Amino acid sequence: MQSIWQETKLKSYPSLNKDITTEILVIGGGLCGILCASQLASIHKVVLVEANKISSSRTNKTTAVITALQDLLYKDLIYQKGKEAAKLYLEANLECIRKYEKLSKKYSFDFEKVDSYKYFKNNKSMMEEEYEAIKGLGYPVEIVDDYALCFKDQAQMNPLKLINQLADKIEIYENTKVIKIKKTTAFTEHNSISAKHIIVATGYPFLKIKGLYPLKLTQKKSYVAVIDHMVNKQSFNAVGYESGDLYFRTYKDKLIIGGNDQRTGHDNGGYIPILNHILRHYADYPLLYQWVNQDCVSLDGLPYIGRYDKKYKVYVATGFNLWGMTGAMLAATILTDSIENRNNKYSHLFDPKRKSPLYPILKNTGIAFINLMKPKKRCNHLGCALFYNKDEKVYECPCHGTKYDYAGNIVFNPANKNKK
Repeated sequence: MQSIWQETKLKSYPSLNKDITTEILVIGGGLCGILCASQLASIHKVVLVEANKISSSRTNKTTAVITALQDLLYKDLIYQKGKEAAKLYLEANLECIRKYEKLSKKYSFDFEKVDSYKYFKNNKSMMEEEYEAIKGLGYPVEIVDDYALCFKDQAQMNPLKLINQLADKIEIYENTKVIKIKKTTAFTEHNSISAKHIIVATGYPFLKIKGLYPLKLTQKKSYVAVIDHMVNKQSFNAVGYESGDLYFRTYKDKLIIGGNDQRTGHDNGGYIPILNHILRHYADYPLLYQWVNQDCVSLDGLPYIGRYDKKYKVYVATGFNLWGMTGAMLAATILTDSIENRNNKYSHLFDPKRKSPLYPILKNTGIAFINLMKPKKRCNHLGCALFYNKDEKVYECPCHGTKYDYAGNIVFNPANKNKK
């Protein structure tokens, strides 16, 4: 299932065929890894390795919305972490937009400033509570049409066009799969890469138990479709408040519609809600693309960005909760500052070692235990039962989100060995 972004043809890069040494190693060739490597490469020796082709996993399935108005409710974030933390989160995401805008002055990647909307079609009182919470953080949010909040000057883009241009300045090795890290040396099947700093930007961290990510992360999938010839439409993006609400964004003369988000390994109708919406409202427009996005979800709704290993200079960026564009830029900013020994006022908010809420950990543990008991094909990651996903024609793990094709080849990590 090809996404709209795959119309952009990416350049190819060689595979690693020797042992090398570098100052910084970035593992993962999605937008997060590319941004990290690009920011650091101006003053450091940086090498980036990708297990397949760059941008072949999550980045090419994104909707590429860059906004501070996300699924997360600021009123909930204030309740859970306090007003100062909520304000920092808002500021961090707005800073990401400014950084992409700065890049757009140098590179062409269909970056555009647009208004973002969060709609509350069945809960006006919740909208008003969220409005007051955001106003209390000092942001000029607006109420539109009596059922939606609006953030002005948010953004969207074509991520593969940006990657194609940033990648020119990075030493990249494709089809180079890291299978383990020991101290500050990464090992592929045949070669080693020694580095002072290692950034793991693989979506789901691949090192199994270290950092307790099997308990701290799940994976969520989201169904997306694109319709064509939407002329004379105002550029915008929008997301709903309630579970089951759809999200939208424009791209040139096209409308991207997504939703029916659900945990990987579950089957809740696939594309049906999106296609039903298209039939009701856009039946005369051609259906151009359909695809499934997937991303890691953290316990508290905030990404994990920071030191992966207490002893060695190994870093992680994960848990972007289907908001990978802001998450990728956040990670690049925080990790660059960490490696450069600069203070970053946002880093503690996203620290991977922060205290985690207990209930989601217990829930993830219970789901893993149940799936370990089921007599089915098993995932090579930690042994959970696999379920067949007819929409994508893959076998997927409900515990940690690994997907395999018919032949047993990995489509999504964290597993790092194909099934025989």
